[in-house]
Parts: sequence; structure tokens; C-alpha cells
Amino acid sequence: MRDRNKEGVHDYGYRTPRFPAAFRFLVRVNGPSPKLLDARCIDISEQGLAAQLAETLPVGSEVVLILTAPGGATPVRVSARVISQEGAQHGFTFVFASQTERDQVHRYLSRLGSDDQSSQRSLKE
Repeated sequence: MRDRNKEGVHDYGYRTPRFPAAFRFLVRVNGPSPKLLDARCIDISEQGLAAQLAETLPVGSEVVLILTAPGGATPVRVSARVISQEGAQHGFTFVFASQTERDQVHRYLSRLGSDDQSSQRSLKE
């Protein structure tokens, strides 16, 4: 079920809308052998994101996503859990440590929606 409305929001049957996205970020893997992995976001919602990684992570892994919002200079660190993995594609659910982190993700998504609407308006003109 892949529905795309005029705002560019996908309805995959999730609880919140998912916005298509294409940005790079880092995944910090904790544990006995901590490491940083390069990732590319595919889509994002207020509850999590889907991304492609060069290495596979097992479902249930707890990680920290290091995101830099467009136009932002300071990275946002958000704890997350791997909830799905199929090949290189991984699904992460956010585990917010504070309302501030939740608000930062919400602001980022608001910008994505307004940027998408602006680009669609310019295409119609």
C-alpha cells in the first residue's frame, strides 16, 4: 500500500505520515565494539525513519542516530532501536530522551512538508 498525496507524504499504514527524504547521517552502534556507520535516510516520520546502511544491524539493536537538519549546524543525537532489517534497508524507531528531541524532529518534518509544497507550487507555475 504505497499512496502518495499532493504533499509528498506517503501512507504506508503507519500511525504517522512518512515523508520521503534523502540525506546522510551517522549511526553510532553501542556495545563491546562501538562504531560509527554512514547511513542514507529514505523516509522519516515523527516516530522513526527508514535508512540504507552499508552494514546490517540486527533487529533490536539500540543505536544513536546523529542527524543534522537541513540548514542546521548542530547535530541532533536521538536514541533509536532497529525495528526492521531487510538487506541494506533498516527501520528505526526513535527513543526520545527529552521533549526537546521530539520537538526538533517535529520542526524538521514541518520544514520538509513546506519545502515539498513550495517545490510543487513552482512546478505548477
